[in-house]
Amino acid sequence: MKRFSLVMLVLALGFGTMSLTSSSNCINEISAEAANVVVGPTYTAPWLGICCESPLTAVERDIAKRGYPATTQYSINSTTSNTVTYTIN
Repeated sequence: MKRFSLVMLVLALGFGTMSLTSSSNCINEISAEAANVVVGPTYTAPWLGICCESPLTAVERDIAKRGYPATTQYSINSTTSNTVTYTIN
């Protein structure tokens, strides 16, 4: 019985070590990809914050006002009651 318990313990520790090794490799790959990301300019657009206007409308209006094409891709960083901050991708 002691031998069986010892074998089970060794197997459990072996699987635990393998999972730690694979997860650390995934973390290294993710950080390497994140290092190559190019971030565009960040802008703050006025937003009325009323129920009928979406923050997307305010961003798209600001993008057009700045002269970017309508197909410009962006990410919204934050919103307040009267502004929307976004980054051009």
